[in-house]
Amino acid sequence: MTLKVLLANAPNPTANRNASNYACYPHIGIIQLATAMRDELGDRVDVRVVDGGISNTEFVQQAVRSFAPDLVGISALTPTYSEALKIAETAKTCGAKVVLGDDHAIFFPEMILRNRPQVDYVIANDGGDIPFVELVRALLNGTSMSEVSSLAYRRDGRVHLNPAPKYALSLRNTIPDLSFIDDVIDVYADNYRTQFGHLHGHQVRPVTVNNARGCENGYKRCTYCSIADLTVNTGDPRGFWKMIDQYNREHGINLFFEVYDSFTASPRYVDALIDATPPYLKRRIDEGELQVMVYARALGLTKRNNVDKLRRLGVTRANIGLDAADPEMLEAQRKNKTTGETNLEAIRMLNKAGISVHASYIAGAPGERPETLDRTIAGIRQMLGEVELSSVEFSRFIPLPNSPAWDLLVDYERPNFFKSSAEVDSYLTALGITVTREDREEMFARFGEQDLLDIDELGAFWADNFTHISETYALERISEVDEMVSAHNVRTGNNVG
Repeated sequence: MTLKVLLANAPNPTANRNASNYACYPHIGIIQLATAMRDELGDRVDVRVVDGGISNTEFVQQAVRSFAPDLVGISALTPTYSEALKIAETAKTCGAKVVLGDDHAIFFPEMILRNRPQVDYVIANDGGDIPFVELVRALLNGTSMSEVSSLAYRRDGRVHLNPAPKYALSLRNTIPDLSFIDDVIDVYADNYRTQFGHLHGHQVRPVTVNNARGCENGYKRCTYCSIADLTVNTGDPRGFWKMIDQYNREHGINLFFEVYDSFTASPRYVDALIDATPPYLKRRIDEGELQVMVYARALGLTKRNNVDKLRRLGVTRANIGLDAADPEMLEAQRKNKTTGETNLEAIRMLNKAGISVHASYIAGAPGERPETLDRTIAGIRQMLGEVELSSVEFSRFIPLPNSPAWDLLVDYERPNFFKSSAEVDSYLTALGITVTREDREEMFARFGEQDLLDIDELGAFWADNFTHISETYALERISEVDEMVSAHNVRTGNNVG
């Protein structure tokens, strides 16, 4: 028996796909799943990969109909979950089993199975390749789902959730095989060159890599952060360079976006990467033939000679969440001793090292007022005048599940990121925000038992109840900043999730 499996990344539902990095890089997670499945199960599986990030929901649905798979696996974030459900409905109509994974599925595995008959399984683990292979093997062998780690499933009219172990990347981190997307690699390259080609002196073929995960701020995550697991989890440094070498030789990839949540989270890992760099790759890095892009925190960049270490690793681009230039808003976003001066110092250091910077800011953080927003915009203006930025994203604040903001909005009685409801009250009182019991009941009724959330409704409700500005005002100021940034010939954009 051969099981036909289609793996899809659910697309963004918005018509205005204006996040600065949108569709420039492959969704590496579904490629990793496909690779792990093929490596473990060989010709017992026939696998297809479809990235909705470079197409749309209708394209993915048609791919499902054409391939007629036995199993459809869908990657879903909170903003893309509505499209994931449409794809799941098509898959069920075609007779396939459906499994969901990625952050949104991890947040609500049992609720999804209670509410969505078109979904058969949910994998509730940030390290999904081992559980996914176990699921496919169980389907092939006809064995019990109770043995599949991290799996939510139905049995005897009830939803069951199996234990979810943590998997160490140092022990296993499958190198995704890009041959699964050979036919579309050039699409990402073309999208990247259109948006960022001016930052390079040569033709660029980009890809995402993920040999490490987590953030040094994970114990007190930023207010908006909804990443499923921020525990620092690093892979074998030799595996990182093996991946770089393989992708360059076999596919001509020369820009590697390491999507480690914060590249400065583990100084020991960064040092190990430097020590493990093969001499022949080091020469190519020094000659500018191989380049790396990373996420980083401003505070981490100012310590331990980290900027020089990034330069030695071939980093030529850095994405930094600066978030605000107002000290009150930086504190409200739990930025852990980061100040406007810290942000400016980090970018100056990156500029001096020849590393271009993508900066992101947020309008509408908890307690935002017109004057705090004024100070952030003044800080952006100062940045544009004093340092070089390759792009600037200024986005409205959206409270997402599994974030401290969700504790404020929904999980007040049992917060995940505040110590208690009393600490939530104290936090909000300091920001001049009052939430009554009646307000709490309304919030929970609207958002508390929902797996399908309307991002626009969330944004508007948040602004009305947790800031001192309206959503309309926030959007007007974002538009103002977009014009200011564009006038400096810097790319703009905004993002959710």
